[in-house]
Amino acid sequence: MQIPCSISILIATYNYGCYKLASDVQKLLAMSDLDYEIIVAEDGSKDQVSIIANHKVTELPNCRHIINKENKGQARILNYLVREAKGEWCIFIDSDAEVISKDYISKYADYMKENVDIVIGGLKNPDSLPQPDATLRYKYEKKAEQFRTAEYRNKHPYRHFSKFNMMARRSVLLEIPFDERCTEYGYEDALMGVEMGKKGKKVFHIDNPLLHLGFDDNAKFLNKTETALRTLKKIEKDMLFRTHIGQAIIVIKERHLTTAVRYMYRLLKPLLRANLLSTHSNLRIFGFYKLGYYLELDRR
Repeated sequence: MQIPCSISILIATYNYGCYKLASDVQKLLAMSDLDYEIIVAEDGSKDQVSIIANHKVTELPNCRHIINKENKGQARILNYLVREAKGEWCIFIDSDAEVISKDYISKYADYMKENVDIVIGGLKNPDSLPQPDATLRYKYEKKAEQFRTAEYRNKHPYRHFSKFNMMARRSVLLEIPFDERCTEYGYEDALMGVEMGKKGKKVFHIDNPLLHLGFDDNAKFLNKTETALRTLKKIEKDMLFRTHIGQAIIVIKERHLTTAVRYMYRLLKPLLRANLLSTHSNLRIFGFYKLGYYLELDRR
């Protein structure tokens, strides 16, 4: 008789209700032959409504709810979850995801028998704008879809590394944890992809998406973008040349255009922000805004 694989579903959340997500995953696991657990961890959540709602996961079989009063940040909370896990395999799921396939668990289970270390399932965006004031995030995500097919991601397996929906051997995650220099939003999974590549870990991308529900309004997404750029600045020696914005920054500096771009950014910043916060936000303006914001960080 084949011994079932052991798997831990790890969901970190901050002020976000994810009981339905955990319940939907648990139902699929219950129909499988896997020995499993689900851990939902609050990363310093303050919203008592979502905390109380999430605590209902303890009523589900093999489910735990951990409340961390301190906000650890993405890298630290994910590493904490790995240490808490008991499974041979771990599946990370972002709390703002939704299961859209009855085969979600079984597709991952098929790869547990293969000679791979990490399997990344991908994501799907809603077909229409989820809310009127989320145009910037929605346009950005829709444009990125061309780089998110499994076929494309497998051509660049370490570059398109995402913990939104990812299965990995726990032993590998303990060997190569998330980089805890990423104390704020952004780049913790990209850095892990770099390290996995250096260590020659076997990463495979498949078509097993979860629906992405977390569409921030324009103001919140712009704030998150600025936070991610500050994170990139902190780790730029390891990461800058591996990113699209980093490659643009390098060209700007090589051509001695830094002063000119900074000047235009400062001059136009109110107009740029007005566009990005509006319902007709423009991605080219967004790209220039990011360049200017990053170059300004050199002066801080």
